[in-house]
Amino acid sequence: MPLAECAGGCPRLVSLSVDPGGNPMAAADPARFRVRYHHCPACQRFWCDGCEQGGSPCRSCGGALEGPTPRHALELIFGGRGRVPERLLATLVLRGTVFEARRRGGN
Repeated sequence: MPLAECAGGCPRLVSLSVDPGGNPMAAADPARFRVRYHHCPACQRFWCDGCEQGGSPCRSCGGALEGPTPRHALELIFGGRGRVPERLLATLVLRGTVFEARRRGGN
């Protein structure tokens, strides 16, 4: 499970997942993990839902925060933007078809 440190200074880790519902193991342990977060594309920091004030700018750089996307997990796994294989990104674009169908059917 890809993890990111919360920039708010709390002890929880942000669990990044390509699953829209978040990683079930992380969701079951909210004292250690958060599955809801915001991301600052300007400074690349992650803020858990306990530390981030909804809709506010990033406290580190003032940039606009964005909600969770499966791309965040893929960027961590593959080592940054531009390194994620296009075929994986294309699968995410097909959310209403392939991605969601697999989620309901198991693997």
